[in-house]
Amino acid sequence: MPAPGPGIVRHEHTFRFEVWGSVHLILTRHRSRRPYPRRMLEPTPTPLEQSTPPATPRLAWGLPSPHAEPVHRAAFVAWLCLTLGEVVAGMTGLRLSPGWSWVHGLYLVLTAFTMLAALARWLPVQNVVACGLVLVLTSAVALALSVKQGFPFGRFEFTDALGPRLLEALAWPVPFLWVAVLLASRQTAKVILQPWRRSKPYGWWLLGTATALAAVQTLALEPFGHRVMGWWVWPKTTATVTWYGAPLLMVVGAVLLAVALLVLAGPWLISKRPTGRVPDFEPVWVWLGLMVWWTVGNLRTGLWLAAGVALVAGASRSGRRGAAPASRLGLRRRRWWPCQLEPGDPEAVNGLDL
Repeated sequence: MPAPGPGIVRHEHTFRFEVWGSVHLILTRHRSRRPYPRRMLEPTPTPLEQSTPPATPRLAWGLPSPHAEPVHRAAFVAWLCLTLGEVVAGMTGLRLSPGWSWVHGLYLVLTAFTMLAALARWLPVQNVVACGLVLVLTSAVALALSVKQGFPFGRFEFTDALGPRLLEALAWPVPFLWVAVLLASRQTAKVILQPWRRSKPYGWWLLGTATALAAVQTLALEPFGHRVMGWWVWPKTTATVTWYGAPLLMVVGAVLLAVALLVLAGPWLISKRPTGRVPDFEPVWVWLGLMVWWTVGNLRTGLWLAAGVALVAGASRSGRRGAAPASRLGLRRRRWWPCQLEPGDPEAVNGLDL
């Protein structure tokens, strides 16, 4: 090897390192996308860097909360346990004593909280809080107006089966039930429409599908809450066509209110950045779990038409059209629990996040 020129210091071990790096690059070019070996790109950390503990993640404004995932998992497991208990109680005909009627209200609140916690994994906290407040307050005002003035659902009255009433008019857990039904319907519609996400009329399809899912929930819930659980009562009417004692205005009002709430909450439910997350299937489980509870109660009471509507809707949601997006987007790997995709994962593509 020729002697280095003036002003150049070239050690022998440095020369061996460069030669080995070139040979390694030639041998691994067919299976490595890095232009240089890894150790030539990543400098060796200093002793100070090695002793510094990793920084604790903080809640950044405009970013999802790092604590949303464990909170959602705990809420979802608790919701599953309570749902199983409600379904078993409905199948066996068990009823809670009047002193324990608050358990049903707790279940409705937990369902709404589970859906909001699911949104907090990929939306900023302020968006989730604003969405929850808009849905709860707007639905509470609409229900109170219907009790007092008969609009938009028609005049009816809440009972004390869910606990004390606010201002002697509104059963306090019912607005949370509306939050759970609307958010579960909207997120289920997103899973169903995932293959057509890049279509121009996707927003209108999403609104229409979510409204249809919420309407089906209302058709199954109305006789369940009125005839089975006794959460509310309708006055006697002379109308020839009713839905188990409820006027048809109830169905029209429920559809209009669902559209209005989905439009109002829509701006806070839009993710401003891709999250690289596989679709959330928990809303589908929540939607189906609520539908199973309504259906079991309706079947045991002999409300066959309401149970048939729920069974047809549930079968169509879990059928081929509902399962096709899941099989295409990673459910075939049995990753039913959402996970964070790595940048090199072939499924981490634009438009995958929900």
